Amino acid sequence: MKRLTAILLIGFIITSCSVNKKEIIILKTLDQFDTQEENERLGVDILNYMFPVFLQQEFPDFTQTDLKNITWQYFIRESDKQVSFRLILSNEALSKKDNITDFFEKTVNEQVERQVQDKEIFDKAVKLTEQSLEQLDNGEFDKFWSNSDSIMQNMTSKEDFFATITDREKIKTIGGDRVYHSKQYYKNMPNYEEKDFYVINLTFEKDKNMMEQITFQLENGELKIAGYTNRLPN
Repeated sequence: MKRLTAILLIGFIITSCSVNKKEIIILKTLDQFDTQEENERLGVDILNYMFPVFLQQEFPDFTQTDLKNITWQYFIRESDKQVSFRLILSNEALSKKDNITDFFEKTVNEQVERQVQDKEIFDKAVKLTEQSLEQLDNGEFDKFWSNSDSIMQNMTSKEDFFATITDREKIKTIGGDRVYHSKQYYKNMPNYEEKDFYVINLTFEKDKNMMEQITFQLENGELKIAGYTNRLPN
């Protein structure tokens, strides 16, 4: 079993203000990689998967109250430093426990399997993300666009795309150095008919609320940019 040397609790939490009933479900022990750093990173990767989006797709009858009573966490136990991924259900969500638990177990298992299976692809995507963002920093727009895929090129023209991201010129001045945040695999993405996307997320040293994200898809065996987005200060 791989161990971590520090206690870490990171959560993407959707919870109600008043909690009367609560149940904690341990979904998976995260020990798939050889180093504690990689297992810790795996927890963050899974934590930031778009669970709310796909929960609503899977269960369109779920109410906002149901969703507000679902919490998921990457957790390291103080007693033995064991890394686990767990689900916390409260109040109304408990009545839908079986459906919610099945969904999370399936999704977490699929994400873990893909993160391990496609480790080399993810490593390449992280490096390509850094290179692509440096191209944007340096105004090398033709180089960036030349690595975009058919999805992106069919959605917009090069001129229109770069016209929409002129505000990112101030991004490094405000945020400082980029900091790797997380990566995810998505078999499907909302509003896309295509499949198999690799998403890389970076934040910034001075402002962790700022973000840049590049989405890749394999096209003829090569990673191509299928989308770019950022979150800047208001």
